[in-house]
Amino acid sequence: MNRLHFTGPLLILVMLALAAPAFAARKTRDLVFEEEEETAAEEVAKDAKIENPQVIAVQTTLDLTRSGETMSVTPSHEFQSGDKVKLRYTTNADGYVYWLAKMSSGKYAVLFPTPQTGMDNFIKKNEEHTVPVKGAFRFDDTPGTESLLMIFSDGKVPELEQAVAEAAGQKTNTVDRQATQVASVEQKNTSKRKTRDLVFEEEEDEDVVTKSQVAPKGEPFVAAYELTHK
Repeated sequence: MNRLHFTGPLLILVMLALAAPAFAARKTRDLVFEEEEETAAEEVAKDAKIENPQVIAVQTTLDLTRSGETMSVTPSHEFQSGDKVKLRYTTNADGYVYWLAKMSSGKYAVLFPTPQTGMDNFIKKNEEHTVPVKGAFRFDDTPGTESLLMIFSDGKVPELEQAVAEAAGQKTNTVDRQATQVASVEQKNTSKRKTRDLVFEEEEDEDVVTKSQVAPKGEPFVAAYELTHK
């Protein structure tokens, strides 16, 4: 994965992110879950007849800086070489978050938590967080699609904790030995979207994408984002 300036070793992305200048103020509303939105999600859980349901949702926007101007766009926006981007997100519940980049080889690289950006990945409901934590990613001159994963759970996910520990010991923040375990978490959630024990919805409103999941309590939430660079 060398288009988003993880160039070869992923550590370059992290170092570049930490060194990047701060973004200008966003020109959009805050990412906050309203009470009526949560009520609607609870109705979905009831209609789906899921036992002991848990509603998890994440709102995501993306700060794009191009030619000195910063704007908010959705991850489906078409990006150009030299663009700088920062994902901004919030969840409707307290829990633990993991962000990874999925490479064409099938392996993964940990974007958060990392020793460079902090290892405490517990986040609270309706608090905004960013990826990267500081600075921004920058697209280089090679077109392509970058695949990012956000995994959220009300408790720590053992497979991902092992992957984070492995990545922390690598200069590239890549996951090798634990790649199969990470894939199992991603694939288990994806396959369940086709069954009655998990309902997954996605909405796009102006510059904000909301992804939600209704599932039995304790089931990790997996959201995939693809950034297209042409």
